[in-house]
Amino acid sequence: MELRTLDENFLPCGPTKLRPFDISWDRKYYETGKFTLQIAASDYDPAMAYVYSNDRPELGIVEQFKYTDDDEMVVLSGFFAERILNRRCIYPMLKQSSTRAKFCADAVEAYPVDGVDIVVDTYDNTGDVATRQETGGQLDEVCHTMLQAEEKAYRCYFDYETGRLHFQIYQGVDRTQSQSVNNFVVFSPAWRNMKKLTVTSDKSNYYNYFIAGGQGEGADRVYVVIDLTAGEPMRQKFLDMRDVEKAEDMTAAQYEAVLIAKAVERAASYVDIKNVEFDADTSRSFQYLADYDLGDKCDIIIDEMQLAFEARIIEVLETWTKNVHKVTLVFGDKIPSPYEKVRLK
Repeated sequence: MELRTLDENFLPCGPTKLRPFDISWDRKYYETGKFTLQIAASDYDPAMAYVYSNDRPELGIVEQFKYTDDDEMVVLSGFFAERILNRRCIYPMLKQSSTRAKFCADAVEAYPVDGVDIVVDTYDNTGDVATRQETGGQLDEVCHTMLQAEEKAYRCYFDYETGRLHFQIYQGVDRTQSQSVNNFVVFSPAWRNMKKLTVTSDKSNYYNYFIAGGQGEGADRVYVVIDLTAGEPMRQKFLDMRDVEKAEDMTAAQYEAVLIAKAVERAASYVDIKNVEFDADTSRSFQYLADYDLGDKCDIIIDEMQLAFEARIIEVLETWTKNVHKVTLVFGDKIPSPYEKVRLK
């Protein structure tokens, strides 16, 4: 992968072609990814603000550097450009009746990031139309959470030809065998395209029936129910959602609709986790980027565990060490850290 560094104005700086010794390029679908690269101190330029590549859609923001004089190396690291939206929160309130995609696109335009010109690309506006509102959330987190409810995501990519940063809402391609439009992709030990396989199943924080309590006190408090049991035994959870405001011009029915939409998004944090992680053998059957990419839905078949299901690629960790390229894929649901589990409770 060829890399180039840019300054704060997105103009080239540093070597024409960066020569990193080690690269970690951690792409994520439902959250902001990150990168780390090690370069010679002689290649370092203090003006380096972004890391760009024609070979990947991500733009890295240089947020940290570390220099060591014993080996004359500099380590650059940071998040990808989606993190720029974290510089802005949604305030004052944004309220509208729309799809989730339109809400996110409108939010990016309504709450511009200081000093950064972002172009909102044309997007697929299909999805449930409902009254939605947000107050106080960081722009990047709101967009990630809202779009995840429909298995969609967004990316911020840099157009080198125009020098503009773009906000793009997208959805990975369905490559399962249950469809016939796209080429299918199967990962399985039997296909010999999985190495260092780890399978995780975790129901410890799983709930499927939610009672969400909004604003109001006592008998006047507003409650809505989200029933996701679908015939399964009920696992009940109360969601305290007093933070969801009721605007002055909002009817009771509109407020309940807003509460339901927010509760559905929050319920996505309490799933029956199924997570599969492995190093992809890119020398066999399916080729990374040509046959599948981040966000695509593929078939996972693990006969040894009697598992067969469809899942999205939620993370692609690429590393280059001594010119050896390794691709690690993560499918399914994110495994929360112990801290995140405690915070959810």
